[in-house]
Amino acid sequence: MGRTARIVVPGWPHHVTQRGNRRQTVFFKDRDRAVYLDMLARYLDLYHLTLPGYCLMTNHAHDALIPEYGDSLAKGVGRTHNDYSRWQNIQCRQSGHLWQERFYSCPVDFDSFAEVLAYIELNPVRARLVQRPEDYPWSSARAHLSGVDETGLLDMTWWRENFTPESWARFLQERLEDDRQLHRIRRATATGKPLATESSILELERRFRRRLRLRGRW
Repeated sequence: MGRTARIVVPGWPHHVTQRGNRRQTVFFKDRDRAVYLDMLARYLDLYHLTLPGYCLMTNHAHDALIPEYGDSLAKGVGRTHNDYSRWQNIQCRQSGHLWQERFYSCPVDFDSFAEVLAYIELNPVRARLVQRPEDYPWSSARAHLSGVDETGLLDMTWWRENFTPESWARFLQERLEDDRQLHRIRRATATGKPLATESSILELERRFRRRLRLRGRW
């Protein structure tokens, strides 16, 4: 059976995630994460992508990306992950697949984007790696909770129009205490279905001529 065509909506945020093959480690040390971000930065401009948020765990990566064109996502993420896989294989003196299958992604309308961005930045807290999101150095949480992006990677335009560091801190705490959106976000990402309002989904179904609603209970 062939793969289902990926749904990409230019101008919308997309939640992108990919795990290590067989859930193996892909980031062994801080230098690995720094190399990954350098590679990603190289392709953001080349393939017309912006990065509103990210989180690099041990065996997987989360990126929130806004593509300008329909092929921006596949090219930008594909090149980043392929380059990183080759680099990591050289470092470890091994061969084979570093990543599990192709990356997962789902389009997210701006009404739902805050939920997804919070989900991304709360990953290290839910995994009990840190107590506070800003304590994890390899995510966008520190930039949003301070209002300053020291990496120079982030597009904080949408975030600044909707949040301050104080209001974002409250939003993260609320989402940490109320995890009802987790299942919906995970299902959408795994299936590639959009996270969006009903009217937005209807519009996308007409555009792509596919059923795009999440089935079953959210």
